[in-house]
Amino acid sequence: MSAIALAAASAGLITAPAMAQGDDPLEKIEPALRTSTTHRAIVQVRTPQEARSLASRAEAVAPGADNVAPVPAELQGKLNFFVYEGTAEEFKKIADQTNVVSIRQDKLNAPNLVRSIAIVGADKAHTAGVDGAGTSVVVLDTGIDTNHPFFGGRITAEACFSATSPEDNATSLCPSGAPFQLGAGAADATTAACMQNVGPADVTNGICRHGSHVAGIVAGKAHPTQREPSNGMAPAATIIPVQVFSRFDNSPYCGTRPACALAFDSSILTGMAYAGLVAQQYNVVSVNLSLGGGEYTSHCDTGDGADFKAQVDQLLAKNVATVVSSGNEGREAGVSWPACVSNVVTVGSTDVEYPAVGTRTDDISSFSNRGALLDLFAPGWPVFSAAPDDRYVGLGGTSMAAPHVAGAFALMRQKFPAASVEEVLAKLKAAGKPITYTSAGAQVTTPRLDVWAAIPHPDCTASYTQTGQWPRGFQAKVVVKSTGTLPLNGWKVSWSFADGQKVTQVWNGVLQQAGADVTVSNAHWNAKVAVGKKTEFGFNASWSGTNTPPVAVTCTPVHS
Repeated sequence: MSAIALAAASAGLITAPAMAQGDDPLEKIEPALRTSTTHRAIVQVRTPQEARSLASRAEAVAPGADNVAPVPAELQGKLNFFVYEGTAEEFKKIADQTNVVSIRQDKLNAPNLVRSIAIVGADKAHTAGVDGAGTSVVVLDTGIDTNHPFFGGRITAEACFSATSPEDNATSLCPSGAPFQLGAGAADATTAACMQNVGPADVTNGICRHGSHVAGIVAGKAHPTQREPSNGMAPAATIIPVQVFSRFDNSPYCGTRPACALAFDSSILTGMAYAGLVAQQYNVVSVNLSLGGGEYTSHCDTGDGADFKAQVDQLLAKNVATVVSSGNEGREAGVSWPACVSNVVTVGSTDVEYPAVGTRTDDISSFSNRGALLDLFAPGWPVFSAAPDDRYVGLGGTSMAAPHVAGAFALMRQKFPAASVEEVLAKLKAAGKPITYTSAGAQVTTPRLDVWAAIPHPDCTASYTQTGQWPRGFQAKVVVKSTGTLPLNGWKVSWSFADGQKVTQVWNGVLQQAGADVTVSNAHWNAKVAVGKKTEFGFNASWSGTNTPPVAVTCTPVHS
């Protein structure tokens, strides 16, 4: 995409939140930056228009040191901050500038590590034609395997904002090796930097596998290469992957791994700004961030969260939801950054029933952060999705829960194109399955995502009752109840007989029987059933030896 096209997509993205500061420049500097070592910091300024000139003045603080991180031309004048790597004395000189609001650490964030789609009702939405068509979701993560069959050529734009820091042994994961890159291939997760010279646990899928997995949950489309072919949440939506992670080698941040991927706050903020730039062009409905760090028991809209909230505000103004994973530390009354920001959609994890690991559907995942700051739960363990080099893997974490919700926004906005972020979230929360648990000594209830329940639709149940029996024959009736949020315009009831019974006569319905399998559809006079109302049909049948009632009787709406 050209610089002109990007600039045309949005006019200023961020305005700095008001932060009262005293006359002493030291008050603007986070205490952790006041030590004698070199630090990487985010310098927040009052308006985006001032960032370039103030960054130039900061360069002059240590001439020749090249301490200010570069910014893509497309985002010049759109960011209300710049990144500076230097000492406490240098930060004091920068803070002395009147229009510098604050200077804080450019912290690191880690990725938060198909049966789940049916749990949240997305499969039923797809059957009803609600599949995310016409919408896009931005995935800020570790990039994507652009040629993976699960994505089916639905990647419409790409970007990479991958900060470098010699002090931290951090290098760029952009394919070009530069700290930023825009255009096709910019978010490629199969490069040498992602796949080579990594530890044993990362040899197969690389250090950038996380983003492909998350994107697959958002918008993967069933493909024969899957062991169990199944869709992601919004299989007709398009995907905009943005690489915001950097490669760290031989770093204490990686633990025992020789290399890992972590994201600087500044890269995340720049990725958010890019999402705002392309929002209108691609009808972006949500931005997914399955990442974070730290511990917060209350909203963090000031301090650490101020600059992020400003970005979220800008996306909300474009009717784009910011969906964030709550974090994987198992806290019962707290979440990580940036899930602590008040106007994001914060998502925790519930389990998916899977005998191999002993999980049960809708149990709160043991690792999931939770509590009063949580908006929704969604399935997060175990979830099977895409991985680099056309593979599929099972992963678990609130990282896997959040994209279920980001994809749900695509389905909801297809169905309700004029609805605001707040209205869609309210519908999802009202329709979700309530899960109650103890948090900070109190009972808290958080809804688990059920997107099908949030979409107006007809639905029905069927109850089977045998009303009479005689030698070699019996009679039964089936009551059909309209249980959806819209009236039935047609229905069909299906079951299987276990003992060779054969239906010989039906009234108030139309019969089809093939061997043991029986289907009865509505007659023309009882197709329409109001919400909460019932209709019924009956039949006579023959039997011999044993007459076992059917175990499962299902009712399916017929969409006219």
